[in-house]
Amino acid sequence: MNDRFKILLGIALAVLMLQPVVVDVAAQGSMPEHSTMPNLPTTPPVHEKRPDGSEFISTDVIAIMANGQAPMIHFWYAADENGTIAKFSLLYLGIVEFEDQNGDDAFQSNETLYYAPLAAYEWTLLTGTTEDDEGHVTEIWLKYVKGGLRSGGMMPSMPQVDARGASAVQRFEDVTIQIWAHIYLYDYQGNVSDDTGVKATYLVQGNSEVKMDIEIGNFPFSTNTSSVALQTLLRESDLVGQQNTYRHRYRIRDRHGNVTGMSNVNWNGAPGNESMIEPFPTDHIQRIDLFDAETGVTQGFYSWVDKAEITWPGGTTEAVNVTASYVPTGTGLAVYLAYPNFDDGTLLHDPSVGVYPEAAPLTEPVGNTTLAVALGAVAVIAVAAFLVRRRR
Repeated sequence: MNDRFKILLGIALAVLMLQPVVVDVAAQGSMPEHSTMPNLPTTPPVHEKRPDGSEFISTDVIAIMANGQAPMIHFWYAADENGTIAKFSLLYLGIVEFEDQNGDDAFQSNETLYYAPLAAYEWTLLTGTTEDDEGHVTEIWLKYVKGGLRSGGMMPSMPQVDARGASAVQRFEDVTIQIWAHIYLYDYQGNVSDDTGVKATYLVQGNSEVKMDIEIGNFPFSTNTSSVALQTLLRESDLVGQQNTYRHRYRIRDRHGNVTGMSNVNWNGAPGNESMIEPFPTDHIQRIDLFDAETGVTQGFYSWVDKAEITWPGGTTEAVNVTASYVPTGTGLAVYLAYPNFDDGTLLHDPSVGVYPEAAPLTEPVGNTTLAVALGAVAVIAVAAFLVRRRR
């Protein structure tokens, strides 16, 4: 009996040793505003050009694929090969001039003056790296540069822009747009400032976030009071194959409070359905979280600083507010980043996409634990049972 007691005690200790793993996974449903992990790279990043012209980048945490023909970035966990469990994407879809008729500083489609799909233009994708003084890579960057009208017309297979207002494909041909995406391998602290000082600060998580500098210039404003909106399309479920296509959900804050939803629902039937996104009161970052509907774990995000910087002729700078609105379209979540009039100036803004390192998906889920942990527990119990039988 004494030997059996020792064996049973050993089983209990083994189960207790496994328990922290299970608890840790289950507790990942609520994520901090910013990760506290150092995100220091342990392996060299992978960067390669694919035959289709796309660029593939992988770090310890995040994998990224940038479309070679249009400003579109897919992102998922590096450990989740090809993003079979959690894969997201952000597409820069269109540019709009609008008149803010209801005074909320946000875009609604019934306020459109002119619009143009960005797939109507040529895009050049450039890539490069930044190194420190010792030759270590500290950053991999991608840069989309808008050109003139695309030969052959609209790029095929791209989602369509909501065609309200007047078409401005030729009107916006000379508008300059650059989208400079940075994948920092270490945490990076940035800020938005103007001639009067710093107006906002932000933290870019190394290894797990794609921070973008969007620069827009030479915009032909039709009035002194009109604004510009950049339409992006966020897809929280970009999976292929037999997986549950809409396993993930978005979580957003609007006038109704914290709202969750599925982007395959379509609010886009009537003009003006876009809802303004409310800022978080704690910092200058607005955020859309992407969470696994089966586990409740928040895994990805799309965020942006609520301030942008305008450089006026002569070099003076001014920090201005950025207001965002959204509407699910049935094929994704349309998010409009709205900027005030910057006629004759250049605007610079900082959005990001990324994944939370602490919420890496379980590649073989079994309830709230992993298959490896479950099999380990079974093995411990089986060995113990075998030893008990041998002592009888």
